[in-house]
Amino acid sequence: MSGALAKNVPRWSQLLLAAILVALVGGAFWLKTRPKLPITWLTPQESIEALLVRGIREHTAGSLDTAMEIYHKVLQREPANSSAHYNLGQIYAHRGQFAQAQWEYEAALKGDPKFLDARLNLGVVLYRQKRLPEAIEAFRQVLKASPKHALGFFNLGVTHVDLGQADEAIRWLTAASREDPKRADTYYYLGVALEKKRRFPEARASLNKALELNPGHAEAHTALARVYMAQGDRRLAQEALKKAAELDPRLKR
Repeated sequence: MSGALAKNVPRWSQLLLAAILVALVGGAFWLKTRPKLPITWLTPQESIEALLVRGIREHTAGSLDTAMEIYHKVLQREPANSSAHYNLGQIYAHRGQFAQAQWEYEAALKGDPKFLDARLNLGVVLYRQKRLPEAIEAFRQVLKASPKHALGFFNLGVTHVDLGQADEAIRWLTAASREDPKRADTYYYLGVALEKKRRFPEARASLNKALELNPGHAEAHTALARVYMAQGDRRLAQEALKKAAELDPRLKR
């Protein structure tokens, strides 16, 4: 009966049925051989901001090599990223690689000329490389952008002390003491500059202020001993030298 039925099916109907069967077979084949979808979707590319946050987290935790790798990934995608260059500069400076730190700070400033911390730290690494006139220019640029920047005043004053320019050192360190009266090193270097000008009573007062803020400042005790000697007070000078040697055995004579 089924054979008779097939004979009675019109020719066009048989062709349609054949086409449906082919389509079903083809569909079954596609379902069987199509590539399997992954179980998890691909993770979207991490944003620049997220990379920086992760780098800073590693940096803060002391994992400096890992932090550097992350900062370099940022720079691969965004070569002018000032934050990544600055943070790399911080790591190089911490490791005493001052020329590399200088390059990174300069790159940060190319991306953001108003990046004040990069300008300040550029001055510091120039100072560390004994490039004192260039360091002075960097610190002056800091003060040009921020006229009451305490560290700008301080670093400028210290650089002038190293250059033997006591009057300039006194000028800038006095300004630093007004902006940040709690920094012991400011009074120490100010005392050294005043000593060089033979302004001994003022030098003594400044060095005592440094020791008031930081009693363990061995260099201030040593400088104070020189001032006492210059004033003819050998006993106080010896006491100051003894205290300095207790704090730092390298200063023992």
